Formats: sequence, structure tokens, C-alpha cells
Amino acid sequence: MQEIVEYIHTDTCASLNVKKRKACEENKAKQWEAQKELAKKLVALSAAAMYYNLPSLVKEIEKSISKVVKQFPSLPLIVLATCHKEGPSVPPALLELAWSLVRSSRKALADTKAIACVDAALVEQILTDDQMSMNEYGLFLFLTQWVQINPKDREELAKKLGSNLQLEKINPVDLSTSVASSGLFMADEINEAYKKQAIAAQQAHRWSFQAARGSRVWKKTLTTETGSGKPDVNTDILNIAPIKERIHEWTAKLLLDDGVGTNASAAFGIVCTETFVEDDFLLGRQAGGWGFDDLGSSCSEGQYTLEDMRSICTDEEVNLTLNLSPSEKGNGTLIISFELQGDNRSYEIANNLHEHLKSHPGGFLPAVSTYHGACIEFVRMTTIQKG
Repeated sequence: MQEIVEYIHTDTCASLNVKKRKACEENKAKQWEAQKELAKKLVALSAAAMYYNLPSLVKEIEKSISKVVKQFPSLPLIVLATCHKEGPSVPPALLELAWSLVRSSRKALADTKAIACVDAALVEQILTDDQMSMNEYGLFLFLTQWVQINPKDREELAKKLGSNLQLEKINPVDLSTSVASSGLFMADEINEAYKKQAIAAQQAHRWSFQAARGSRVWKKTLTTETGSGKPDVNTDILNIAPIKERIHEWTAKLLLDDGVGTNASAAFGIVCTETFVEDDFLLGRQAGGWGFDDLGSSCSEGQYTLEDMRSICTDEEVNLTLNLSPSEKGNGTLIISFELQGDNRSYEIANNLHEHLKSHPGGFLPAVSTYHGACIEFVRMTTIQKG
């Protein structure tokens, strides 16, 4: 009441004079306690200001609280706990400020001293709030710290509060260690979270669950298919040893995800293991890359060599032959041909690859690029020993 009277006559009061101070190690704890009490006092003062219809004082209190919580990141939780305790007497704007401060600061829920001020009802509100910037594991740690303050009285209650956590969003390693050993969750709850994680993994990486045993796979996906679901350009290489000699033939198929629009695109070719660097362009548009795209154009290390030739259709298989035999007339070539009946056309994507090997002896690898939902399936590969 004294500060209300002081503000009415002077437009200020003692609690509004929040001074920023650097907290050195020896007095940091004392400063924390002092600022905590100040935060509580400011919340109580705001309730009085609303009662006496002093909106300007409420605004000044909000500014002062913001200064306090900037100096001590864990104090937003103290402010929220105090607002929660005061109930309807707290100005709605101040309560929203308190929630905003807690939601936006990951450190706000990490200090045991601040957590000690929170009751079970507020813990439940925090765990069910869908605007928290903290992840599920952080919320789990918040709950366990709250329990440890008084384990005897809180453990059973915490088991019920824990049902508000989305366990499937916690890293499987943390889920199988810290969470499983906390004693707050039944084995069935943990297993259900594992099940949801497995289903999510299957949906995001479905090709990983379809690869044949012992089959050659793409390096990024470790499956026979690559590119699906990726909106940007994605270049992948076959997970084999680099090719430096002989004749190698392989077949791949162009696929499209359901619902993919006309912007989907793809390219088939090879990369140099020493000079290729993946970028935002289809295979062949960069150094160390040679490719033929689905529109019928080929590029050799950034230079167009063929344009508007035969396009590649969805679900069509294409064959590539990398000829590095000593007798090859083109001094090392990459040829693309097609599987459609009656179509015997083939195109030379690259030549003089022997010369490239002399300066870059690391060798070549089969590669593909996909864009905007296109997907490419590896079908088979053959190495010809003679030639």
C-alpha cells in the first residue's frame, strides 16, 4: 500500500528501481535471492495496481520484471509461479508476459531453486503447453528435478504428470537410459514410445526397410532407392569401391513419389571421387560430375554436351556403361542407353576419362541426382572382366 501511495504522488516507487549488476561468484547467490524476492514483490504490486486502476504502474512493473529476468534467466519461472499463486488478481497482460518469458527461455526450466517454487498444478500446465521452446527431453529433466525436491511426496504424482510428455519425441538413446531408469514410466509406456519412433522412421525412410540382403545400395540412404521426399537437389553415389579400370554396366530406374508435380527432375551419371563437390545443381553441372538428365540433356563437368535429346519417362530403366578398358577408342567413355522395347538409341555422356584418371587417380563412382520429389532406384550392376 505504501508503494501505491508513493507512485500516485511521485510516478515511481522503490520496487521499480531495478539496477543491473554483475553477479560475481561470492555474492551471486545473495543477488539471486534478492532478485527473486523483488520479482515476487513486483507481481504482488501489479495486482494492487490493477485493483486501484493504475494501468501505467502495471506497464512500469512489466518493464521492471523484464529487466530482472534478463539478468537471471531462471527468474521467469519465479514470476510465473508467483502469478499462478496470486490467481485472478494478477493483470492478464502480466500473466501473458510471464508465460512468454518461460516459453522463450530454455534456461527458465533448468534451475532447481526456481523449480522449487512451482506447484503440481503449474507443472501440469507447463508440460501441456504447446508453445514451449524446450524439447521433450528438457521437459522430462524439468519434471525429474521437481520430483527430486521432495521425492517421497511427489513421485507418485509425477508418474501421472509424466503422461503429458510425448516420449516418442525424445532421442532413443536418452529414452533407453535416463527416461527408462527414472522410475516415472511403465515399461509399456517406454515400449509404446519405441513403437511410435519405429513407425515414424519407417515413414521417413521407408526404403531402408525394403533393401534386399547383400544388394548394392546408395550411400546416403543405404537402400536401393534415393531422393524420395527431398524437395531440393539431392546427389547420391553408389556405395561401392571406386572404379578405375575395366567395363562396368549398371541399371537404374526413374520413379516419382505420389503427388509430385511437374517440377520433379533427375540425372544419371558418374562423379570423380577426388574433385566432385555436391551443390544445388543436377549431376554434371559441376566439376567432377558427368550426367544425363530426364529432359534429354547431358553435361560434362559444367559444360552442356547434348541438349533436348531423348527424355526419360517415369518407371523407365536406363543403362549406363563406364568403359575404362585400355583398348577403348574414346579413351574412357560413359554411355547411356534405354530399356524400352524398340528404342536402341544411346548417347555418349563423357569421353577422355583415362586422361582424367591420370591427374585424379581416385577413380569414379556411379551417381544420380534428384530434385523436387523424384526418386531413383538402383536395379543391378555388372562388371565385365575383359574388354
